[in-house]
Amino acid sequence: QARASAEVLAVPGGVFVDADEATNRVAIGVERGTAARFRGIVARLGLPEAAVVIEETEPIRFAATLRDRVRPVVGGLQINFPGFLCTLGFNAVRGGENSFITNSHCTEEQGGTEGTPYWQPLKSVDPTQIGTEVDDPVYLRGTGDNGCPRGFRCRFSDASRAAYASGIDFELGTIARTSGPNNSSIEITGSFDIIKEGSASVGQTANKIGRTTGWTQGAVTRTCVNTGVLGSNIVQLCQTFVAAGVGAGDSGSPVFLEGRSNVTLVGILWGGSGSRFVYSPISNIEQELGALTTR
Repeated sequence: QARASAEVLAVPGGVFVDADEATNRVAIGVERGTAARFRGIVARLGLPEAAVVIEETEPIRFAATLRDRVRPVVGGLQINFPGFLCTLGFNAVRGGENSFITNSHCTEEQGGTEGTPYWQPLKSVDPTQIGTEVDDPVYLRGTGDNGCPRGFRCRFSDASRAAYASGIDFELGTIARTSGPNNSSIEITGSFDIIKEGSASVGQTANKIGRTTGWTQGAVTRTCVNTGVLGSNIVQLCQTFVAAGVGAGDSGSPVFLEGRSNVTLVGILWGGSGSRFVYSPISNIEQELGALTTR
């Protein structure tokens, strides 16, 4: 164990080395996809192959929650803009600019680009600004014959893009994972990897990770729904409804279809009530913000 530890834990991907009393073997835990590298290390050390078991596993991190300072920055974490809290949806590159996507209503003015500043998790915890709003299309004024009710303002997504500040460490294609789903935990236990973008159909199970209610999931109940927003003159066009929990502060949460640890990104959450959330599909987001590299 001592000989293996000195080498294995000094190499990226080494997770643990255990003298496993139950099997009378040295158990070596390594990150997924790195087993071949560590078999080479074991051979170089001259350890008997039969005495070693190499196990692929998740890396060990300091215990943290979605509301803590986390670097690199990933989807699902709490973000702060002046006076309010939201959730970071997902990281993206647009026109060579490192960025993240959250809601338009998670800016200082919904619709229109004002340069809203962001911190993670709070300005009071870490005063280093992580990003600045750079793209938030204005809402279309309704005429009654353009699909938007007269006197209302409409868009196809409640989405905006912020550019990362220089030097901020972020990870493309990654969403924080909590234990769950549907158990209210916000402790980070791992991550989801975005492998593609897609859409969800009625009856499929959709998931979200949000700073308030963590990981929730439920069935998609409606698609392409024109949706009014209580207390406003805003209508979001062609949105998707999911029968799953949501709370204040979950706005901006990444929404995805789960496939073990690999997921399909389908949009970002912007609203709901109790046991139902509403999200803007990724196709609508890219219709308004342009093509995004998300992985």
